[in-house]
Amino acid sequence: MPKTATATGIVWAVFGHRLALEGNGTRSLADLGPKAVSEGMPRVGDTVTVEGEVTPCEIKVSRLVLADGAVRIIAWPEKGHGKGDPDTALRLVRDAGYRVEGPPVRKPRHFEIRGIRDGETFDVHVHDDHGIRKEKRIAV
Repeated sequence: MPKTATATGIVWAVFGHRLALEGNGTRSLADLGPKAVSEGMPRVGDTVTVEGEVTPCEIKVSRLVLADGAVRIIAWPEKGHGKGDPDTALRLVRDAGYRVEGPPVRKPRHFEIRGIRDGETFDVHVHDDHGIRKEKRIAV
């Protein structure tokens, strides 16, 4: 069973979908997940409470309580290798305008697919939630 933690503190920095908190003499990094939206995100100076799974470097937040008492439940994708579908990943890459070169390469949380678009070659990362998260131009 994963170890869980609760931390309450003042947000002293925001890094994308991560919050740096300081409270009770400690500092914590809280990950709200890649689907966290900027609207309604806590800002520097806000007091929040986070609850979630502890990893070696952060808290993967599953419950966020804002200063006004509003509670947000954050759903994380299922853990595990191989949850994504390679055919769906290939379709997404083709639908994005790429010509696929070679088979998809399975990584722990995504597929890497080599694609060519507009004469340039890219490594396209399709995550298990079926979204293209990264398009990295590569020199051939």
